[in-house]
Amino acid sequence: MNLYLDCEWADVLASELVSIALVSADEKHSFYGERDPLPTNPMPWVRSVVYPLLERGGAALDDSTLTHRLRDFLAGFSHPCIHYDSGHDRALCQYVIDGFDVPEPEGPITAVTWVRLDGLHSQLERWWQTHPEQQPRRHHALVDAMALRGAVRGDADSLP
Repeated sequence: MNLYLDCEWADVLASELVSIALVSADEKHSFYGERDPLPTNPMPWVRSVVYPLLERGGAALDDSTLTHRLRDFLAGFSHPCIHYDSGHDRALCQYVIDGFDVPEPEGPITAVTWVRLDGLHSQLERWWQTHPEQQPRRHHALVDAMALRGAVRGDADSLP
């Protein structure tokens, strides 16, 4: 199963996860989660652009629950293949899969194949241009994952 990944992070080093999303190529499966608590000292841009887009409520998960739910999601596929366009996204996703800094977190560990996507800037911008109604939600991890999926598939009509 091909999955498309996007993460949002709070710091310049991209080491403090804010939110994570995966969407399947067929758009039938998606995962979205936000850290709870959020990083307390995000970059000003993150505080003013990313934080207002967060859903909180049931999407706000402590680290252990976020790991458990992501592992459960990935375990639902026999061979998950995660496509990403930023090394930071891959590192943060792996950090969640590994359980953050919690020793021996609960949940199955599924082998994942990683596929780095490069050179998609024009395809991504085309997706955003063909979906102006989504512009206000740009930098919401799930919408950005849908944009990545659409850019790769050349599916300008795909909507999240």
